Amino acid sequence: MSLEVWAEPKIRSAYVMGVDTAEGLKHGDYSCIQVLDIGTGEQAAIWHGHIAPDLLAEDVLAVGLWYNDALCCVESNNHGLTTITELRHLGYPNLFRRRQLNNVNNRIGQEYGWKTTRTSKPLMIDDLSSALRNWELQINDKHTVAELRTFTRNERGSMSGSPYDDRVMALALANQMRKYAYEPEYAPKVDDYWTVDWFARLGDNTPAENPHQIGVHNVRGTL
Repeated sequence: MSLEVWAEPKIRSAYVMGVDTAEGLKHGDYSCIQVLDIGTGEQAAIWHGHIAPDLLAEDVLAVGLWYNDALCCVESNNHGLTTITELRHLGYPNLFRRRQLNNVNNRIGQEYGWKTTRTSKPLMIDDLSSALRNWELQINDKHTVAELRTFTRNERGSMSGSPYDDRVMALALANQMRKYAYEPEYAPKVDDYWTVDWFARLGDNTPAENPHQIGVHNVRGTL
């Protein structure tokens, strides 16, 4: 279990993460974290291994914080709920959530993670196929490429990889997040040091309570 990195985080870049979870048994399915650079579509990093869902949250937290608080989407089916719960407990600042209408009280609530269903799975796989076909993504991990080559859809529409598809599913989740990354609630925070607003405030001559405050016309003031 280790993080393989092709592109370390850059200060002014934004990233997304897709997380596919498993039970964590030694001979069972794997858990996987895929990291994509939103601007370039490059696969920046991947984590892959066997780990308990609650412990996986700690690795997701570390990777996400390193990649500039990457927008993180965890598949919420089964064991993913445990990972999501632990991430919320750990205080991860940028978890994907969907607005959901409560049919009981007709109020709109929030549901964390991505629920893979018969409807949503074909959507995310079709979007991933389109992104790959149009060269929107740059895949650096040979094992991810191998899983993509074995991922098939049968006559009934069921989709899976042989023997595993965790890398594909995590990549599909990360690719979905490229749609949401610049929505107001997920948009990366911008350092206003060189923005027009910063220069406007710098030239503000309005006296301030603190005469030594930078940006005030009379910086030295009087005591």
